[in-house]
Amino acid sequence: MIVYRICNTYPPNHNPIDGVGAFQKGGRWNSKGTYAVYTASSLALARSELARHVNLESVPEGVRVYEIELPEQGSIPIKSLPEHWNDDPPSPISQRFGDQYLHNPNILYLKVPSVCDPNSFNLVLNPMSVHYNNVKVIKDYPFVL
Repeated sequence: MIVYRICNTYPPNHNPIDGVGAFQKGGRWNSKGTYAVYTASSLALARSELARHVNLESVPEGVRVYEIELPEQGSIPIKSLPEHWNDDPPSPISQRFGDQYLHNPNILYLKVPSVCDPNSFNLVLNPMSVHYNNVKVIKDYPFVL
C-alpha cells in the first residue's frame, strides 16, 4: 500500500518518517512524548490535510511529497472512535486513544478517518513498531501547487 506525506525537509538531515515532529508537538492521534508519523491514503487527501493548517500559496520552499510503502497488514480494526475525535483543536481524548495503539510495538499503523473527508483515511504510523523496518520511502519530489 502506498501512502503520502507532505512535510518540510528542514533540518537538512531530516528523516520524514521518524515521528520526531509529532513526538515534540503532539497531534490529533498522539500526545506529546509519543512518536507518530501522519500520512494520507491519497495525495489529494494529503494536500487537503496540509491546507487545513497552512495556506497552500504560502508553503515555503523545501516542502516535499513523500510516497511511502507500507505492508497491507499492520493495523488492527478500530471498532469505534472516541466522542469528539474530530474536534479542533484535537482533544486529549483522541490523543490518549491513539497513544494506546501507538505504544503497542506490534501495531504498525492506525487507520483513522480524516477530518477533511470522513470517508477517506489517514494512516498514523508507529515508528516504535517492531515492524517499522518494513516502511519505506519509495519516492519523493517537490511539493507544487
